[in-house]
Amino acid sequence: METIYKWEFSDNKNRWKLWYTIAISAVIGLTIWWILTKQYWLSFIVILISWITFFIENNSEEIIKIEINELWIKVGWFFYDYSKIDKYSFIYNWEHAIILRLMLNKKWIKNIDLKVDNTICSELNHILPEYIEESEKSELTSSEKVINLLKL
Repeated sequence: METIYKWEFSDNKNRWKLWYTIAISAVIGLTIWWILTKQYWLSFIVILISWITFFIENNSEEIIKIEINELWIKVGWFFYDYSKIDKYSFIYNWEHAIILRLMLNKKWIKNIDLKVDNTICSELNHILPEYIEESEKSELTSSEKVINLLKL
């Protein structure tokens, strides 16, 4: 199949040293607190979640490559047939497109957010409507804004 459109973006969080210091302090503090209060499972869960997050962050790709074809959208190594994608929408920060949100027909993973800019957005506006229905304008939820602010 011939590629219709492709782009790539960096998925780095660009966290500062203070962020890591605060995160490690919070994990250690919560672990000690729950051990002292004899809530051992909570201590174990905090350490496990921290370890999984660290593992995923250090083993994920820095550059995500997106490829659009007549049959699917490829995100990194994963293929999403158009039948698995319910709708799409662009999320803007003021007048700047920042995210292409693909809304999936899956039970567990509902959305895939891909970083875009205004140029990519305008080009995709001519391509995607042929294959997927466009959703009404969507916005970042409050929890997504907090996650972005905290660089999680």
